[in-house]
Amino acid sequence: MNIPFVTHSPNDTLTLGEKIGQHLEIGDIVFLFGDLGAGKTTLTQGIARGLGVAREEYVRSPTFTLVNEYRGKVPVFHIDLYRIASSRELENLGLEDTFAGEGISIVEWAEKLFAEEDASTPLLGIERWIEIHIKIEEGESRKFNIKPHNIGSSNHPVFALH
Repeated sequence: MNIPFVTHSPNDTLTLGEKIGQHLEIGDIVFLFGDLGAGKTTLTQGIARGLGVAREEYVRSPTFTLVNEYRGKVPVFHIDLYRIASSRELENLGLEDTFAGEGISIVEWAEKLFAEEDASTPLLGIERWIEIHIKIEEGESRKFNIKPHNIGSSNHPVFALH
């Protein structure tokens, strides 16, 4: 099941992110895919708001720190894999505990989680996730496709987004 959305401004993208955040559950892992400047961090800022992270908390891309943690209703882990060069480097980060924890993880540049040999299954033991593909359209418009993987039940709140 693909759930499509289109936004026409960064503010629309924040609002969409907030709606997504309101529909996530503890343990959810959100993979973000999109070109540089597509709006991954803006969407993450909205998701964080939807998860109760204070509006005055500045949610920024952790490009150099790799992981930022924010406090909302549950812990929110914002992970940026842009600078990761290999699966070995990825495995040395110790993200398994983060993904298996009592929070929600949002991963920018999630394609780094997939081995070239098997592009259908992520590394690090991740078995269920929500994929969001972002495509830059004309001007500030963005097209989003949300696809749950192995969620297992249409009772998950993310299905209510449609």
